[in-house]
Amino acid sequence: MKKYSKLDYANEKVSKSKRTTQIVVLGSSGAICTKEAYNMAFEVGQELAKKGAVTMSGGGHGVMEASLKGAKKEKGITIAIIPWENLYKVNDYADYVIATGIGWSRNSININSADGCIVIHGGAGTLNEATYAYMMGKPCVALTTSGGIAEEISNRFFDTRETETIYGTKTPAGAVKKILDLVSKRSKEDYKTDKDDELIDTEESKNRQIKIKNAKDKS
Repeated sequence: MKKYSKLDYANEKVSKSKRTTQIVVLGSSGAICTKEAYNMAFEVGQELAKKGAVTMSGGGHGVMEASLKGAKKEKGITIAIIPWENLYKVNDYADYVIATGIGWSRNSININSADGCIVIHGGAGTLNEATYAYMMGKPCVALTTSGGIAEEISNRFFDTRETETIYGTKTPAGAVKKILDLVSKRSKEDYKTDKDDELIDTEESKNRQIKIKNAKDKS
């Protein structure tokens, strides 16, 4: 039996981990996903895997399934963050499953666990995730040509704070390039949310109203 008092693992020299960029793909469930949106999501997953990024999704069907499936096509790493408590209630293309058991509140975990987001088609649930990304200051790119919510929010701010532009792109490859470019320009400091209380106080004092603004992507 080992005498643990004589061991000194605290000073053991082990290479530190270098975390891989994690991109979450947000979009239509199987109920409303179009064939075009599915195909675009598949290609987004492929491109993310080719670039060495981890592909994340909500683990359902439609865009969520297609993005993970595309990533697996290119031997990429995939993560599904599901709303249910059952590890097996997920599509067939997730390497790792996070079974939150908190219902659709898991949308916040999708965003908090990602370096950036890509929006494809989508409805009300996707809009909820995109607005949360905006509030948390996460880079977000929307595939305008996929239609749905992605088209509606492309090249816009969600409100007068203008904290994040939802950049519009036309192709899956363009979306991946744009989000990885945006993420690469961020530092750890950019992801801090210390200003949350200040923003809330400002919003309450001025009673600001949500307003959509145009913000053309000049890049």
